[in-house]
Parts: sequence; C-alpha cells; structure tokens
Amino acid sequence: MTGQSDVPEVARRLFARRGPFIEELFTEIRSEIKALDYDEPTVLLLQATVAENVVAAAKFLERNTPIADLEAPKPAVVHARALAQRDIPLSALVRAYRIGHARFLDTAMRYALELGRADSAETLIGLVGRCGDYIDKVAEQVGLAYERERDRWMSNRGGFRQKWIALILDGSVTDVREAEDALRYRLDGLHVAVEVWPEADVPTREAMSVFDEVALVLGRYLHSIDHPLMVPTGERQARIWFRMPAPADIDGNEVAAALTNKSVRAHVALGGPEHGIEGFRRTQIQAARVQTLAAQSGARLPRATTYSDVTALALMAHDLEALRRFVDKVLGSLAVDDSRHQWLRETLLVFLANNRSYSASAQQLHLHRNTIQYRIQQALEGCNIDIDDGAAVLDLQIALNAAHLLQSSVLRKPAELAAMVTYSRRRA
Repeated sequence: MTGQSDVPEVARRLFARRGPFIEELFTEIRSEIKALDYDEPTVLLLQATVAENVVAAAKFLERNTPIADLEAPKPAVVHARALAQRDIPLSALVRAYRIGHARFLDTAMRYALELGRADSAETLIGLVGRCGDYIDKVAEQVGLAYERERDRWMSNRGGFRQKWIALILDGSVTDVREAEDALRYRLDGLHVAVEVWPEADVPTREAMSVFDEVALVLGRYLHSIDHPLMVPTGERQARIWFRMPAPADIDGNEVAAALTNKSVRAHVALGGPEHGIEGFRRTQIQAARVQTLAAQSGARLPRATTYSDVTALALMAHDLEALRRFVDKVLGSLAVDDSRHQWLRETLLVFLANNRSYSASAQQLHLHRNTIQYRIQQALEGCNIDIDDGAAVLDLQIALNAAHLLQSSVLRKPAELAAMVTYSRRRA
C-alpha cells in the first residue's frame, strides 16, 4: 500500500487514538479562546463539537466521501447557533476551526510519516487537500448557521434583552435607568433568578410556551412585583428574574408542587433572593450553578431545586475533578460505583439524616433494624470516619450527597478498587 491509498490508513489510526487527541484539542481551544468559555452549556457544546468534528473528519478521510455529500456534524451547528444567541463573535468560532484544522492535519501527517513509506509525499499531499476540503465545507455551513441565527435572534425581543442583560452581568452598564427602560424591569429591590428548561420529551417548538407557563406559576408563588424579566438562552433554555416584595424562604418542594399542579412540564433551578443590581448578578450565578449541578446529575435532582438546597455541592461541582478527589478522600472504599457500595452509602445517608436513629432509618428504608446496624457498621469501616467528629461528619454528608446525585462522575469504577486491593496485597 503506497501513496494516496495510505490516507485511509492514517485516518483509521487517528480514529483509533481519538480520545486523548480530542481532550487535548478541546482543552487548547477553551484555553486559547476565552470567548468560547462563556458558560457551562456552551462549554459542553464546544466539547461535543470538537469530538464530533474529529470523528467526522477521520471518517471523511477514511471513506473518501465526496465533498458534495459532506455535512457539518449536528452539535457543530447547534454550537454555532448558541454562540449567536449569546452574542459571541463569529471570529471566535472561526479561530476555533483554524486551531482544530491545524492540529488535526499536524497529527495526521505525523501518523503518515510513522508508516515508514519510502515516498510519503503523495499521502501528505492527499491529507492536505482532503483536510482543507473538510474544513472549508464545514466552516461554511456553521458560519451560515451562525449568521442566520444571529439575524433571527437580534430581530426579536429576546436578542435585544440579551444584549442589555449581558452588559448588566459583566458590570459594564453605565446608565442603570436606561437599562431599566430598555428591559422594562427595575434593578433595585430583591431579585430571584431562575434557570428553566423543558422536560426531555417536550418538542423544541413548544419550549417558549413552557417558559411562559413557568413565569406565570413562579410569579404567583414568589408574589412577584410587576412583570418578570425573561430571556431565552438557547433553543431549550431560558433565564427569568423576578422581583420579590420582601425576603422569604423559597421551598423547592412547594415550587415543584405548584408546577405539577398546573401541569407545567419543566425543570427549574432557583438562585436565592438577592438585593440590588449586584444581587441581580449574584442570584443569576447561583441559579446557573444549580442548573449545572442538575445537568451533571442527570435526572436525580428534583424538578425544582433551590440554591439553598445544594449550596455546598453547587459550589464544589464547579470544579468536578476537585469534587471527585474530595469524595474519594472522604468516602474511601465507599467511593466505588457498584450496587453494594451504593446501598451502603444510601443507608448511611438516611441514617445521618435521621439523627443516627436505627429505628427511624429502618422504618424509612423498610428494612429490619439489625440490617441497618450491619450496613452502618460496614459503611463506617469503609470510610474510616469517627461518627462523633462533627467536622468529619459534615464532610461525610457532603460527600454522600455528591455520590448520590453525581454517581459515576465522582466515583471510582469497581476495577479501580480491585487494582488498589491487589497492589496493597503485593506490598504486604
């Protein structure tokens, strides 16, 4: 096999080793282009875009796909639209594709040289041409998607509001009265921000109606002053601010019940009540952190979760790797993602929530008291925690809740525990 026919082999090698390459490329783009590190949803879209483009480009090379049949990966198009909705410049997206093109071609050419052919010039020329074809076609398609979405977004009220809100959130608004007039929303008083997204089976075309229903239900629950301020932040997500008349506790269970009572098919993440224009910013950050935690936990958070419900985890989950290390350190051998360690963790969590009452825990879990005692003993031995050490128990409760909500994101695989045990036995 020589010359041009080596291109598919290079593509297969790149595809086989795509994992580390995708991770390195994503990290580089995110670090180099600060505009793309905007918020958690766009970062996740960026990660998916990088992965899907690498896979699609490798398949394009391997199969010698005709350029006319090439289409940009769907996550790449969605990512472009999301950037347009957030007023992130197209130049940032173009630069990301330039970086991706350069790194992909660099790696492909290195793999071509590793084949050790006497004359690899034809293969290298083929790679340059095909990679250039891919990036030209895909960049054109995502650029068009960006421009169309920006035109649509800026022509409606949502885009207008988004620009003013962006100025407020980054602290660059100079005339508060002008901002209030433009938004038709006062920035003094007490604010509560809410992140809203519909249930998975709600069609995207119905999302805006769901947002309106949430605004109506929560406006009544919070006794909102005037009209709430709502702006879509994506095709399936919106952000709403409410002005409350006075400080009050917000009960996530009550909010969920109010939504259920009105058959509103949505999930909400609520910040705490905060005062003034700084409070407008703070409560939004809180709500966004709760929404990030909800996304990381899958369907394990309640449909309505407040910042006060999950403050510690919301703060810690912002750095998921640090949280994983914390869980691993506190839980010890309990930090394993399998069924046995899961029911030990869940039993211990219920036990601590019931003020260490074996009887109350047994009643809640519908188990015999002796079973609870046995599980608690096993659990405490696994994590080696002094149950009478208040600080240690606080860490334990946080770690158990993190494991309950985030599961595999913060837990070790069973194989990792087996490897640790084998290593310890060999050393012994």
